[in-house]
Amino acid sequence: MQSVRFHEFGDPREVLRVEDVPRPEAGAGQVLVRMRARPINPSDLLTVRGLYGALPVPPATPGLEGMGEVAEVGEGVGHLRAGQRVIPLGVAGTWAEYVVAPAAQLIPVPEGVSDQTAAQFVVNPLTAWIMCVEELALKPGEWLLQTAAGSTLGRVVLQIARQRGFKTINVVRRREQAEELLALGADACISTDGEDIAARVREITGQEGVRKAIDAVGGETGAAVLSALGRGGVMLVYGLLSGRPTPVDGGRMIFATTTLRGFWLGDWMRSAPPERQQATVAEMLRSMATREIVPPVEAEYPLSEVLAAAAHSERPGRSGKVLLVS
Repeated sequence: MQSVRFHEFGDPREVLRVEDVPRPEAGAGQVLVRMRARPINPSDLLTVRGLYGALPVPPATPGLEGMGEVAEVGEGVGHLRAGQRVIPLGVAGTWAEYVVAPAAQLIPVPEGVSDQTAAQFVVNPLTAWIMCVEELALKPGEWLLQTAAGSTLGRVVLQIARQRGFKTINVVRRREQAEELLALGADACISTDGEDIAARVREITGQEGVRKAIDAVGGETGAAVLSALGRGGVMLVYGLLSGRPTPVDGGRMIFATTTLRGFWLGDWMRSAPPERQQATVAEMLRSMATREIVPPVEAEYPLSEVLAAAAHSERPGRSGKVLLVS
């Protein structure tokens, strides 16, 4: 079978290869899954570069999510059948034609959920949902300030906001993106190419600032969002797209009693109680089946064109995710 591999950490353009490797076999309690679609996420390319929070030992196959169909079931697996569409949950190495997964870590894909949507189930939709609904507990009418609003996750946040009734202030880099997001239902947009984030937030909120924010950029943008928090505000950091640390005004945080903390989906999946995880997964699948939440897709590439796909995934201003399909 074909598998994307890297034998050392480095620039994806230099270290990624498509190789022929033996097809794995399903053991007892396991399922062989023929993968059909996998997104390219920033975490995947950070892993290839050796910069992610949890790293494999090379040689390794990238990919932390995707969807496929059951090819074979191992001994003792009775609730899944050949041809059934499934989502591997917490299974690494999805950038291959086949993966072996424990049967307990496969989520059946409901009717009404497309391959493209199911392939993106884990990283962006779950992260957006948990931050907005569980961690920040946004209520109808509340403001959320988000950076990287034109990203796939940012667009999913807009869909969750429409469903749950909270309002969004969306930070983007270009005015054209702002117009696009307003057309998709954003309540307000701030373009960093000519607007001051903190000043615009005060203007939008009647000088109160926002109580809740999420940041994927860091650097000066993250610092500006932190300064836009009102009294008692909370900012969750879930990315560092700028590659620069966020300067923190400790004095302002003290006197405005604001909170800055990180969020990592991998840690949530390891620490959240099973019943909480199951309820969250069920609600997300329901929202996808009703098409209330549909992560956007910009392009699809065959697995053999992984280098072109990876380069496309890092273009600025994308309107959706890049998928590897087979």
